[in-house]
Amino acid sequence: MNTEVAAIEKDLQKMRDNIYNTFDAFLGARKPQADTDYMAEWVPPADVTEDKDGFTLYVALPGVKKEEVETEIKDNVLVISGKRVWGPGAQQSLVRQEIPAGRFYRAFKIGVQVKASAVKAAFKDGILEVRLPKSEEAKPNKIKID
Repeated sequence: MNTEVAAIEKDLQKMRDNIYNTFDAFLGARKPQADTDYMAEWVPPADVTEDKDGFTLYVALPGVKKEEVETEIKDNVLVISGKRVWGPGAQQSLVRQEIPAGRFYRAFKIGVQVKASAVKAAFKDGILEVRLPKSEEAKPNKIKID
């Protein structure tokens, strides 16, 4: 019975998330950055910063092992995917689930050209940090007025 309650709570959470995301997209709060994989079990939160040299993306992935994370740039979209796996006995005694497990997926459309060969990623304390340096063509260029 406990697993049935947990499954129902998980389904209700997915419905709430879909409703919130629909309102957020309509009202302009958290606009989708790129395609979303609806087969993903959960969507990790992310922050993006920009400076004159590029972008830095921070994705919160607590409890995820570095080996379970994949990143790639494809068609000017940064894709971050993977899975969070809980121990085999955890599901049997689960009474309430608020920490999502399973597959995750995020995709971020890159609006400017970046140096793909210079992209760096690091994973520390449950935070994935991806540095996307701008290409020289994408950096601001001051034009001298004669």
